[in-house]
Amino acid sequence: MSEEKYALWFAKRRESKVMDGAKEHILKVVDTCEELDKTIMAIIEKDNEKAFQAISRLDKNEKAADSLEVALNEELAIGKLRSKEREDLMHLVKRMDQIADFTKDASRNIQVVIEAGIEVPDKVCKYLSVLANNVLRGSKEVKLCLDFLGEDDEQFFVHHRNVGIIEHENDDLYFKIKKELVTSLALSPRVMFIMRDIIHAMENATDNCKAAADLMHIILTANK
Repeated sequence: MSEEKYALWFAKRRESKVMDGAKEHILKVVDTCEELDKTIMAIIEKDNEKAFQAISRLDKNEKAADSLEVALNEELAIGKLRSKEREDLMHLVKRMDQIADFTKDASRNIQVVIEAGIEVPDKVCKYLSVLANNVLRGSKEVKLCLDFLGEDDEQFFVHHRNVGIIEHENDDLYFKIKKELVTSLALSPRVMFIMRDIIHAMENATDNCKAAADLMHIILTANK
């Protein structure tokens, strides 16, 4: 397939199995991130039952995203794209799926916190809420990047920039929370250990939001 035909395929064939599958996949990823946001809010509200319900829904959405990733890779494997284009799209799907993977990692550690009865300071909970909300915002911006990819370059670049801004915010917040944990004399080592895993997972989720958006940028500019 020539570069011109590939560009037309990607820009115009909006009803193709791959594009439909990618859109369905990112929706499940966004749903996963939304449940993490709800989990943190439930913790702030001291509603453990509500938190467990959100974690359960998150788990189901992440598994659905995994299944869609497998289906997309199978579709790409039998398609007619050249190896480079196929590889780029497979990497894109993987990066989008890793957003959900790291979101699930965060939720599993939060579940441990709840089940172990670990008290998390209100200030740290509020920081976690901002991190989780940024993960959700980042995933939504990735979805919008995908929506506009090959359709509206100007809008694509707006949302691509937004992903970068959100990722930078979470990087800064990640180190701010780490400092808060390390300098707090009231926190036990076990609390610091598991909180470090939670914030690291959420930072990785936004890192993969940026990686996914950057891959779309590469796909777009390489096929002009």
